Amino acid sequence: MDDFVAGIRSLRNTQTNLVNRLGEQEKGGDESARDALAGRRPKRMPGTKSASLIAVLITLSTLTGYLTRVNISVALPFISDAYGWTSHERGLYGGLLLGMFLVGYGLSNIFIAPLIDRYGPRRVMMAIMLIWSIITFFTGIIGLIFWLFITFRVLLGLSEGPLFPSDSKITQAWFDLRGRTKVNSFYFSALYLSNLLASAALVPLILVTSWQWAFYAVGIAGLIMLIPLYLFIQDTPKGSVKRAPGKSTIGEVMRSSVSEVRRTLKLKGIFVLAASNISTNLAWWGISLWLPTYLLVAKGFDTSQLVYAASLPYVGGVAGLYIGAWISHRTQKIVGTASVFSVLCAVFILLMIVTSSQSAIIFVMAGIFFFISLLQPNLFTLLQGACPTDLIGSATGFLNGIGVGLGVLGPIMIGVTVAATGSFEVGLLILAVLQILAGLELLLFRENASSAA
Repeated sequence: MDDFVAGIRSLRNTQTNLVNRLGEQEKGGDESARDALAGRRPKRMPGTKSASLIAVLITLSTLTGYLTRVNISVALPFISDAYGWTSHERGLYGGLLLGMFLVGYGLSNIFIAPLIDRYGPRRVMMAIMLIWSIITFFTGIIGLIFWLFITFRVLLGLSEGPLFPSDSKITQAWFDLRGRTKVNSFYFSALYLSNLLASAALVPLILVTSWQWAFYAVGIAGLIMLIPLYLFIQDTPKGSVKRAPGKSTIGEVMRSSVSEVRRTLKLKGIFVLAASNISTNLAWWGISLWLPTYLLVAKGFDTSQLVYAASLPYVGGVAGLYIGAWISHRTQKIVGTASVFSVLCAVFILLMIVTSSQSAIIFVMAGIFFFISLLQPNLFTLLQGACPTDLIGSATGFLNGIGVGLGVLGPIMIGVTVAATGSFEVGLLILAVLQILAGLELLLFRENASSAA
């Protein structure tokens, strides 16, 4: 009799689990995300050493990828001297070298990232790291042939586009909502750490060798990073995605990618998340790319002071990511925390306009980066909770690609307002408004998600 009762209970538990899983698939997300959006505390998954290793590996991979982007920023003055550019040519050709990367990067996020859902993030991440490492290394060899330099920058952008979508898909598979908040912030910190590391390590390397070694060193680092990725990274805790049987033509792969983009556009709330991401990217790119010039022209710093004045604010960005992730994790108020951070970022942007003391300027700038840092990783956390597993690579690629692609208009907008008014104040006011909009748009996503839960 006891065995019969135990069997009935087991059958009922199996039925309940099946119903829950079917309900989860119908709603297109996972239970922990819906619990958080509805104000319920989700169940915690037990942490494992394997999951911690995965978090470290994707963070180091992202840091390696970011170093291939920012190395040109510290090498550009030396590249300019090697070419013999005038100040006008440095602005023109240097801008092309910086901007052409983003052209390839934006296109790749939208149209190549869907391959992650087809072939698995481990395989894609290893492939793109091999490609970008080779491209970066050989950029040091062909760097004085300008048209090849431009071509390699576009190819670099194309190769790096699937990086964040791969990170996002692995994070969704390995961590529940509580863990994702921290892990997303962890690998997003590579954005700030790469700028610090480039100044601390690559500039001294260039000074004792040549600018080419900024590319050789980073390319070699990427090739070395492939070893732990091959040995330890997995798509999911159960293993990696199996290779699909048969061979697919390029046309079939492209049609599949376009189909995945169309599915992404039908996701509930995707355009709200995209609007918030665009708003914060406009502010981020506008501030970060104009920061050195702003400090020199508008705030009275000299070039020798830029070594610390343009670097210390990124420390604020790292701190904001980790502290913001901790708050989001503890309170499970992912939307609310990110929205408050966005509004406070706008306050600090406005403070920058009226701040004159150099030490206070550095503090306020660090505050800007502190509060602007959290929105994007929390956006990824929300997307990972609302998106089906088989679409997360495509959806993250769309979100990241359109955000970065339109975000480059931020520095252009600042330049236009400076040219029209002779000061940065109007541009900073616009950026403050954009940060407030980013927070309000995120609140709109919460309202939509809560009504659907």
